Amino acid sequence: MKTNLHDSIDVQEVVTPQLPVVNEQQASGSYKPTLKRRAKSSSHPAQGAKLFFASKEILLKSSVTELGYYKPTKRKLLDVNVSDTGLSDAEAFLLQFFAAAERRVFLVRLAEHGDCFRRRDITFSEHGICNYLYPALWRPSCPSIISAEGVSVGFALVEMTEEVPVKEVKGRYLRDERMINWTRGKNLAQLGYYSRRHIPSGRFRLQLYSPYESEGWHQIFSQTKTCSLINQIPKIIKAVQAALPVLKKEVQAQKERAEANRLRMEQQIVEYKKREAIRKQEEAYKSSVNELQVIMAKWAEDIRIEQFFRDAEKDIEGYEAALQDQLRERLRAAREFMQGETALQRLLKWRTPEERLK
Repeated sequence: MKTNLHDSIDVQEVVTPQLPVVNEQQASGSYKPTLKRRAKSSSHPAQGAKLFFASKEILLKSSVTELGYYKPTKRKLLDVNVSDTGLSDAEAFLLQFFAAAERRVFLVRLAEHGDCFRRRDITFSEHGICNYLYPALWRPSCPSIISAEGVSVGFALVEMTEEVPVKEVKGRYLRDERMINWTRGKNLAQLGYYSRRHIPSGRFRLQLYSPYESEGWHQIFSQTKTCSLINQIPKIIKAVQAALPVLKKEVQAQKERAEANRLRMEQQIVEYKKREAIRKQEEAYKSSVNELQVIMAKWAEDIRIEQFFRDAEKDIEGYEAALQDQLRERLRAAREFMQGETALQRLLKWRTPEERLK
């Protein structure tokens, strides 16, 4: 068996034996071509089995937490969170569950990035709520889904936890059977403190949910001490089939909300463009006025400077001839120093508000 151990599982490279297809009706001695055509109707035979075995190979090579749960470094795997002791039982259920789903032309796959599906959290505790599990349990990066008729149903399988007295053995928390028996006795009040933790119970919980809505449709199937999940597979398949019309309505509602959001965004863009156009017009007008006021101030300054040089040239004529030459030289140097862009030259570069908006 070969698998690709990168972030995504390439199910095409996983070679697994084909699971036997069990007909719902008793096979008679006569040949029934309709059953054969039904068996060929699925274009993805044993796809779920391929995904499971690819995930299983990665799980077997991953680390195990102190509670016994697998904690792989790869996150694009089937949404299955089980312990090392419960993997074989999970395999038995999932293979039969996938086979039953695929006989009804359901497709088992991992969600792709473009699907934009949401994964719904699942409760691990068998009874009540377990707020804290140490170390943190593994979470997949994408939902696992069953698709049919253009609709997808998310699913997640977990091995439930039970709070029992435990003892630590080689870095693992195990059930303390001796303490469990003592707690059932008459002297429970005299035992004092003893260690209790949520550890894998060996029983499983399957959650079916809508990947379209975070608080949408969902249904939970839990294994009990008298009824396994394998016995509940027909009821689970019926729940998936019954959920399809409900999920179609959720998909339609999602499309309508998406269309409403698109129209609202388009309206917001139109309004933004109008406000932006008004802002640019006001900014262009303000810039033209400010620049023109600077030109007018420069014009007054140019007139004052030119008046100074004309008056100075007249006054120089009243001085002695030797001093006149020196004053005219200094006046020429001053005129060259003050040469620059005049107000009229700036007026040539000035732009009206309409010219600024082009």
